[in-house]
Amino acid sequence: DLGMLGVFKYSGFLIENINLLTGLNLPVPQIALPIGISFYTFQTISYVLDVYRGQVPAQKTYYKYLMYLSSYHQLVAGPIVRYSDVAAEIENRTVSVQDFSEGITKFCVGLTKKVVVANTAGQLVAQYMDGQLAGLSVAGAWFGALLYAIQLYYDFSAYSDIAIGLSELFGIRMKENFNFPYLSRSITEFWRRWHISLSSFFRDYVYIPLGGNRKGALRKQLNLLVTFLVSGLWHGAAWHYVAWGALHAVYQIAGDATAGLRRRCNFGQGFLARWARRGFTFALVTVAWVFFRAGSVRQAVSFLGGIVGWFDPWVLTDGTLLTLGLDGWGWFVLFCAAALLLAVDCLHARGVRLRAALARQPLVYRWLVYYAALAAVLVFGVWGPGYAAASFVYFQF
Repeated sequence: DLGMLGVFKYSGFLIENINLLTGLNLPVPQIALPIGISFYTFQTISYVLDVYRGQVPAQKTYYKYLMYLSSYHQLVAGPIVRYSDVAAEIENRTVSVQDFSEGITKFCVGLTKKVVVANTAGQLVAQYMDGQLAGLSVAGAWFGALLYAIQLYYDFSAYSDIAIGLSELFGIRMKENFNFPYLSRSITEFWRRWHISLSSFFRDYVYIPLGGNRKGALRKQLNLLVTFLVSGLWHGAAWHYVAWGALHAVYQIAGDATAGLRRRCNFGQGFLARWARRGFTFALVTVAWVFFRAGSVRQAVSFLGGIVGWFDPWVLTDGTLLTLGLDGWGWFVLFCAAALLLAVDCLHARGVRLRAALARQPLVYRWLVYYAALAAVLVFGVWGPGYAAASFVYFQF
């Protein structure tokens, strides 16, 4: 499995760097990357290792194993589904009216995230991060980075929601892949909430086998560094992805190193202290996303250079925003949709389950909500003349 992934995804990257270091001129293979190879390769690895460890029984029926491995709704961009999580449904699936209703609701939420928020934010991100960086203001740099953080979260959580919703329509219940990550109060908490299926994969199959935190503080930090470097490289065969992983490793190591100091300072657990931690964590994550989005490490560093300096807030009100491809109405819809979805996330974080509540309503009310959601996508989404379809960000991995 890893050999197949290495040949298809990393052979060109390896030869390019050998040529760069040695001065050779070896031919660089141009191999088309199979769609979703990073995801279904990891699913296969998790199945083999879990069976080897005795954590799950082997599936004796080949077509059922293929059903697990090739479920179309999450095949190309995740989430990475553990066999133990869906084994019962593969053997004996049941579909109830409530499951079907919750599945449609989840699908509609994901579609709204993608079409109304992620695609629109993506159009604006390109204006900031793909243009001439020399003329970019501090406010513009921060605004572009913020928009990309919004785009990436709503894009990938949208695909996860759509995949989970489709799964529920067929009687397969998958675990949530995002748990309101931008509400995290530390980088460690962020990685418990962001792309849960991938972060738990690296924890269980890379970090813990390396020794985890069981072999002393120095070994723990080394294990963290290796795990995040591998995570960055998994996302793409390029050094800016490695830099993104390394930066998150530095965040984690610095957090561990200053834990005692922060406890002694005792900043408290009040409302302002909690939201200050969330804001600081979000700022760190947003800075790291610049490396994730950039085409190279140099481009990322150049962009981050524009973040440092005097912040001119008037650029947000002097009409500059209206020259980026959205009119006032478009900006209003974007922020209202993002605020509404954030409010839903906050309610879920407090234990309010809107999908379950909707599923208990009469059939007429449920379908009114579904049609209203689809109408909102058609009316407020990126449709009509000039519309350019945008694939999900994680399709490239």
